[in-house]
Amino acid sequence: MKGPNVVVKGPPYMPSVSGDTFCPADGDQGSSCGKTGSCQSCTTFNAADVKHIQSLGWNAIRLGVVWAGAQPRDEGTLDQTFLDRLHAVLNLTDAMGLHVVLDNHGDMVGSAGCGNGVPMWFQKKAAPDLIGKPLSTGFPYNLPLKKLEQIQVEHVEGYDHCGDNATLWAAHAGDPNYNLLNECCQAMNSGNPGGLGYTRIQQATMDHLINPGSGRDDFVRFWRLVAEAVVDHPSAFAAELMNEPMSIHRRAMFDTWRACAEAINSVVPDMSVSIADTGEEPVFPDWLTLIPFTPLAISQSTEDWIKASNNVFYAVHYPSTEMIQKVQQIQSDWNVPAFATEIGGCDQWNGLGAANISRTYWHYANYCNTGPWFGNRQVPNNTFGACILGWDGSNSSHDSDC
Repeated sequence: MKGPNVVVKGPPYMPSVSGDTFCPADGDQGSSCGKTGSCQSCTTFNAADVKHIQSLGWNAIRLGVVWAGAQPRDEGTLDQTFLDRLHAVLNLTDAMGLHVVLDNHGDMVGSAGCGNGVPMWFQKKAAPDLIGKPLSTGFPYNLPLKKLEQIQVEHVEGYDHCGDNATLWAAHAGDPNYNLLNECCQAMNSGNPGGLGYTRIQQATMDHLINPGSGRDDFVRFWRLVAEAVVDHPSAFAAELMNEPMSIHRRAMFDTWRACAEAINSVVPDMSVSIADTGEEPVFPDWLTLIPFTPLAISQSTEDWIKASNNVFYAVHYPSTEMIQKVQQIQSDWNVPAFATEIGGCDQWNGLGAANISRTYWHYANYCNTGPWFGNRQVPNNTFGACILGWDGSNSSHDSDC
């Protein structure tokens, strides 16, 4: 599989299928239009886009199905407006023969901590005492070590804009779009810094999500509902459970991936389902992950399940040449295929192709128009998507000439 990403990180969380032209290769338009606040972005994914993708020899997309957008309320159904948009996209990909990886996309966990992905209602259950409070880094990530500074929020560029000013952090507290509306978040999150993912509120959220109990049950419920929604769409062949999970507790994470996979495959028996390491990179040395009964070691029963499964794939992001070799070893050890669902640049594209590993580059089109480069439009009524990771590197033909 190879192709681009189509991910909408904020309201309305899914593109429309209107229009008859494909999203153009905008390249670095931000270098000029950003100075005047006149930048533009695409809001559709239509038949012309599919034809453009296929004309480049590509056959797949990674489509965002963001939990916060798909299930904005704590109830046993998905949002109907979101479902209508999802069905429209999948009707298109079904008809035109384009394969789809459904990606529960999020960056730095959730909106309550200036990231996005996990719904606000879930974070209110996971960390009610931290909603709308100044972000801070907890143990062990707050240890005074040079290597940890990059994941400590106090070292994130823009943190000093609010610092520990409780009044500023409290503005818009609990709003699902807190990450877009609160000025403290706006000062920090445009670069998607790792320090936002290891704050107390984001780690409490991840712990609630991956440990046995009501949080994991909520997450499994979400994926079962997604499976039920796409069961009649043959193009939706795979589920990527969580984009770049921000937790070092691998044992609990992999047990959660297994629980989700079992729920999904009870509805769609042949759907491929991802397993993923911390941040979707195999960053820990083997000797460390093999120490039994530690948070980094996967349980034996889950490892046996992985090896016996016909549906599991290993998801990875931005692998170097050395990391590609490690991924190949994981494929061999666990008897699973791999999929590099986010990459960038010809070295990664070609290296993965040589290793016969599927890949989708980040990202396909400009699905966000918040912030000063777009004239500071009113959020969320007059904006589309969320400019958290960055938008101006998009190119609808990127990597086609590698």
